[in-house]
Amino acid sequence: AFTIELSKLLTEVKFLEKDKFEVRAVSSATTIYVDKKEPDSTPSGPNPLELFLSSLASCTGVFAKKYLERHNLEFKELKIEAEAEFTTEAPMRLTKIKAKVYTDADLGDKREVFLRFIAGCPIHNTILHANKIDIELG
Repeated sequence: AFTIELSKLLTEVKFLEKDKFEVRAVSSATTIYVDKKEPDSTPSGPNPLELFLSSLASCTGVFAKKYLERHNLEFKELKIEAEAEFTTEAPMRLTKIKAKVYTDADLGDKREVFLRFIAGCPIHNTILHANKIDIELG
């Protein structure tokens, strides 16, 4: 069975300037930047919605790689594209979220099992089953 070593994750996000935020993943001690594309500027990172989709795609990719390796399925290509539409209708959100996996691995009759396995990534499960997120003042 696939397990994640961390039982609790912590991320800190700090405002820097304009629409730029520093995102520090405390558990992995890494930093990225979230930014909004402004006219005549180069963003220093994805916007929050792109980062959300990237989380889904990368989690799907991690699970796809684990499945292929566990079943000794050779591959050179493994790419995941995630897309969604943004709606401003209340509540504002992403809709029609879709992830598409591209691989040159010969899945044969394991295609459906592969898809079920990668759909078990924690980001996908969180999107499907989160019924409440607590947001509070510190």
